[in-house]
Amino acid sequence: MEKVYDKCCGIDVHKKLIAACFKCGKRQEIRQFGATTRELLELADWLKEGGCMMADMESTVSYWKPLYNILESCDLNAMVVNVRHMKAVPGRKTDVKDADSFESPL
Repeated sequence: MEKVYDKCCGIDVHKKLIAACFKCGKRQEIRQFGATTRELLELADWLKEGGCMMADMESTVSYWKPLYNILESCDLNAMVVNVRHMKAVPGRKTDVKDADSFESPL
């Protein structure tokens, strides 16, 4: 897959937990956040400080909506993706592995 963004973040969104993997070149940092407005703003600040160019998120139901709205209001590029279109992660499924598996399809 061709690399389009040098600094991007894969996010796995759930009702009470958000796992995020921020990649900058070959370096990556994984963090987990809660789902309150304050914690979503902390996630947005972390991405802005790192110069994130695109955030891809996978979600079930509509849990992605508050995060998407906050990222958009903070002038961060974000998209919700269909997990079936992302690369599969072999082995045991975890939210951190899901977040780490994202690569921007653009």
